[in-house]
Amino acid sequence: MKNCTVCICLKVIIHKNTRKLGQDFHSFATCDLAIYAVLCMQYEFSLNENFIILSPITLGGTRNETEKGFSSGSVRGVGCFRIRWVRWQQLQSTESIAASESSAESTESTASGDSTPAASGDATATFTPKTVDAAKTISLNAGMEPTGLNTLTSTYSIEFALFKHMYENLVTLDDDDNTAPGAAESWDYDEDTLTYTFHLRKDGVWTNGDPVTAKDFEFAWSQALNPDVASDYAYFLYFIKNAEKYFNGEVTWDEVGVKVVDDYTLEVTLEQPTPYALFLFSFGTLAPINQRFYEAVGADLYSTEAQYFCTNGPFALTEWSHNDKIVMQKNDAWHGAADVEVEEIDWKIITDANAALSSFLAGDLDMVGLGTGELIKQATAAGATIQSYTDGTAFYIYFNNNDQYLSNVNLRRALFNAIDAQKEIDTVWQNDNEPMTSFTAPGVSAADGTSFAGKVGELYAPSRDQEKAKEYLATALSELGCTVDDLSAHLSIDCGDSPTSIAEASFYQEQWRQVLGIEVAVNSMITKQGSQNRKTGNYVMSITGWGPDYNDPNTFLDMWVTDGGNNQTGFSNERYDELIDLAAKETDLEKRESYFIECEQIIADQLPIGPSFWRAPSYACSDKIKGGMHRSTFQDINAVYVKLS
Repeated sequence: MKNCTVCICLKVIIHKNTRKLGQDFHSFATCDLAIYAVLCMQYEFSLNENFIILSPITLGGTRNETEKGFSSGSVRGVGCFRIRWVRWQQLQSTESIAASESSAESTESTASGDSTPAASGDATATFTPKTVDAAKTISLNAGMEPTGLNTLTSTYSIEFALFKHMYENLVTLDDDDNTAPGAAESWDYDEDTLTYTFHLRKDGVWTNGDPVTAKDFEFAWSQALNPDVASDYAYFLYFIKNAEKYFNGEVTWDEVGVKVVDDYTLEVTLEQPTPYALFLFSFGTLAPINQRFYEAVGADLYSTEAQYFCTNGPFALTEWSHNDKIVMQKNDAWHGAADVEVEEIDWKIITDANAALSSFLAGDLDMVGLGTGELIKQATAAGATIQSYTDGTAFYIYFNNNDQYLSNVNLRRALFNAIDAQKEIDTVWQNDNEPMTSFTAPGVSAADGTSFAGKVGELYAPSRDQEKAKEYLATALSELGCTVDDLSAHLSIDCGDSPTSIAEASFYQEQWRQVLGIEVAVNSMITKQGSQNRKTGNYVMSITGWGPDYNDPNTFLDMWVTDGGNNQTGFSNERYDELIDLAAKETDLEKRESYFIECEQIIADQLPIGPSFWRAPSYACSDKIKGGMHRSTFQDINAVYVKLS
């Protein structure tokens, strides 16, 4: 039996390096595998009552002990392994090599973890769907096929709305937008050391049966800060001490302000005082990840299909029919399940707003967003009760600041000022959307609790100066040495494939034609393609939007720092970067606010983007939903609070 266990352990380690060796080790018999491992990998092993000890006979070079993107002790290549200490009891079962593999890896943690509750069973076990009472099922519209549902790499608001149902962060937001205990039942904050100590609840459990521990958060954050993972929101973790330096390869993981004290205690030290830190801990990118499951299914498959999800939140994903629907069922193992009335959520993927309304009126949806005045009229005429809410989402035009023409600030000014924002709302939306007067939305608070946008003042007039736009164009043509025809042959704007998105882009197209005499092509495409184009810089102009992630101006303004995770414009301004850095370190709230106001002024002057409007959406709910469909500036749909009739 001991020899079998050794073989399993060796197989685990070799499996990590299959591609390097060019062999399929799953085809080896265990004894053959052991012999091959010793010969090719030059390993020796010994046993005691608790551990298998694997030691390299030759190292074959120096190994970087802190390879970014992997937990400390991850493996790369042959002949350069660290000594592995694998708990005997974790290798007793031969039923799942994947489970053994993950257990072997997880023991190489950066923190003390000998007391971790033992994981049992198949690492890849998934939530088992159940028969659900139709009266306790609600149907909602996701509005788009998610570009992905990996907490590490997702960026769209609907994706984060789904995460909120599937995962529980250390901190959550209650139905009043206040921070509240989540996976952590309590926390302490030391102002002198800038250290949060989170005390995790002991009844947290993953859908594969594993306990939720502090290591799950450490692992997730180490992956988010791995450049190879390519998380757009890696910078969201830069408020943690040395997180940015780790991302840049300047320090090891042990120097990052994340320390697993024990299974249920996590210490997080901040880089500097961060008044909105608790909001950040509730953000989707900082959700935990079950390392055992993640490594067993593999990073490439993780969260791509329903069977590749392991979650710890109030709902579990049971079906993902791409471009059709996503189904979630209440997770009875979640600690707050008794207070959740909804047993199942069917998220339909209906991209056309008119089709979504038709589905609602036919009784196939229990809630529908009403993005335009025309849809509001139709829903009202059909007898639906309409509700509105304050939304902090800003919509704007992305200018590719690296483009041969749009790199010219006067051309950006010309294109921006040619757009009558109020006319756009009246023509395309016909609702209560507001023309942007600053970039930061009105729902975000200033230092004194009032609206920060009010402090900034009116940087953009609702009706732009179209005569000024013509002057800017003349200057741009002179500076660029080109003609209007040159611009017409080159300029284009990307938009979504819904009728409303196309209508919005067409409005811009007509405004530029009338005011500037420039013909701009409209390229409609699925959301995922538009997102990819912006990431790669393969666009000229693009329509997009941004909703606040927490109640602070920084959630809008730090987007435009040079090479920022969400700065896909190519915009770079030394003073702007300096101001964001100063604001991050400033403890005087009024002085900090002054830095942000100057940032707003730089945006208004340089126009890396063309601000359009702040969204003011409306929606209708069916009679099945009695209340609690929570929507606000900082939260979207949350079925946890829904009360059924």
